[in-house]
Amino acid sequence: MKILVFSLLITLPNVAFNQITKTDSLELMSDSTLLELNDFLSEYAKIMSNWSPEKKKRFNEIFVMKRGHITIPKEPINWEE
Repeated sequence: MKILVFSLLITLPNVAFNQITKTDSLELMSDSTLLELNDFLSEYAKIMSNWSPEKKKRFNEIFVMKRGHITIPKEPINWEE
């Protein structure tokens, strides 16, 4: 009896975990919104790779936050000049 309980305790979490991860990954791949977002981000990454150093610096100053520090602009952000 102890061996049966021990073997169930070992195998059940592994089976449950494998089912959860397989189901989640299938749902993510079938979600059209996530696929569209992935396509958009891939295209935008290509565009960003061609930015000038000044534009990259400005982007980091405006949109990239450091942990524990939030900068709130006093005026609306005018990104395209």
